[in-house]
Amino acid sequence: MSRIVKNTAYTLIIPVFVLLLFILLTSITGISLFGNQGHVLTFVRSTVVIAFTAWALGLNLDSGRFDFSIGSVSLLSSLIGAKLAVSYDLSPGMMFILIAMTGMLLGLISGLAYITLKLPPLILSLGVTLIYEAFTFVITGGEGLLISTNLSLVKLSSLENLLWMAGAGLVLMIFLTNFTGFGYNLRALQHGQKIAVHTGVNEKRNAVACYMLAGLLMGVVGSINITTRGSASVVLNFSSISLMFTAFLPLFLGGFIGRYSEEKLGIFLGSVTSAIITLGFVRLDVSSQMQSLFNAIILLLFLVYLNNENKVKELVILKERSRMKRASARSN
Repeated sequence: MSRIVKNTAYTLIIPVFVLLLFILLTSITGISLFGNQGHVLTFVRSTVVIAFTAWALGLNLDSGRFDFSIGSVSLLSSLIGAKLAVSYDLSPGMMFILIAMTGMLLGLISGLAYITLKLPPLILSLGVTLIYEAFTFVITGGEGLLISTNLSLVKLSSLENLLWMAGAGLVLMIFLTNFTGFGYNLRALQHGQKIAVHTGVNEKRNAVACYMLAGLLMGVVGSINITTRGSASVVLNFSSISLMFTAFLPLFLGGFIGRYSEEKLGIFLGSVTSAIITLGFVRLDVSSQMQSLFNAIILLLFLVYLNNENKVKELVILKERSRMKRASARSN
């Protein structure tokens, strides 16, 4: 029971601390962190987008494949799916499925290119990014896509739908990575690729599956982004890569929290933390430049702690031993 209580405390301590901190900071300035329903919607939307992006990035990153193309997958899949939905007057649900399946198809193409061309993942993902970004220009004639006039499609990113997406995504990721052969093989490859391959794990098949699942997740992100903004603009010259950087802090937080619970749940709670920070900065009227600076500082400090965690523990143990020795000497 004490272990369960300890693990629960360590799992929740970071998001709860950040939440209380920003509630305090906003109350000092005379405002509320969640002033109205719009702020709640913004928080939930940010959580879902960041969580799905972090899950997608982590699938390949944990296996040594740095994938810069996930942002372009999100944008291109949303443009294709939304364009078809507008052209054929499809329902929001059908558009959502189309975007998600298109994202999975784009992920499959990336995965097949990885195992076929045998290029370093970093170089391959940059090339795929340029190609997918070029296609966003081609299919829209360089004009982007506007869907805000179709009110039924815009309603896809409602609060209720976002909560359903968050719950379904969390259950799906926990199930796939912990209770399926895919998840078992993925963990085996992450902890020892040569040994896993020698024991019969098909690394190529697992890599393609990772790219496909990452594409599916980014398709969901694309559907949320395009229905929230009501439009999507074409991007070129690696502009889509910026979406990926929102996932780094949740990934590292998730790795820490996951020690005491489950990694995918940890990433989700890390995304909740990032969303609270983003909303808090907005409510405190912090400029976007300062937000980027503060986020970078927070990430840097957390990485410094993780890199020196053992040293901190050793210092605490030494201090405790020293205290016990002094107490023993005084008693004698």
